Amino acid sequence: MRELARLLPVRRAVLFGSWARGRATARSDVDVLVIYADPPRADAYALVWRTLRTPGLEPHVYAESEAVAIQETLERMTAGGIDLLTPLPGAEHC
Repeated sequence: MRELARLLPVRRAVLFGSWARGRATARSDVDVLVIYADPPRADAYALVWRTLRTPGLEPHVYAESEAVAIQETLERMTAGGIDLLTPLPGAEHC
């Protein structure tokens, strides 16, 4: 995530869905929401996908102005998700 934040002005990143709930199977997608600072970029989705390089990754990528328009949907999707920008306790040196 650090590398992505260096390449794209990430404002929010959330792992959601079955992986966040601890119910993933071998066929589960890895759902990640990424919201970045405006302006919208045509290359944002590809940049997230290439940078995170995670098998089964299903990125949901929006500029802040795009995310505002679908805010309620995004909140429902990511309820109970894991914030990927907040360090875990004890992981400050990683």
